[in-house]
Amino acid sequence: MDASKSASAYKVIFYRTPQGAEPVREWLQSLNRSERLQLGQAIQVLQMNGPALPMPYACPLGRGLFELRERVGKVRYRIFYAFDDGRVVVLLHAAMKDQRVLADDLALARRRLKDYLERR
Repeated sequence: MDASKSASAYKVIFYRTPQGAEPVREWLQSLNRSERLQLGQAIQVLQMNGPALPMPYACPLGRGLFELRERVGKVRYRIFYAFDDGRVVVLLHAAMKDQRVLADDLALARRRLKDYLERR
């Protein structure tokens, strides 16, 4: 990657709980290699495009929360994220979905975002 591209890239970080756990990183590590590779590529696309990443790859969920969407086979993966200080992407929560996003996932991502913002 040349310097001009890396200079424009967004910094991606994992939300960390007060106890030091990184739920999205741990979730990614629990997946098989091909799932991790494909989701890692999706995160890199987000890193390069930031808020300009269009549907169907990313979707605004309101109040500063977004979801990164990736399909691996028949499984739909969602990674919930937010932007901080303009050029930082915070990965908050992840889930596998075969239906619409559940209210519980949204609520958890919003709690983590609130916690992140309070402790940053």
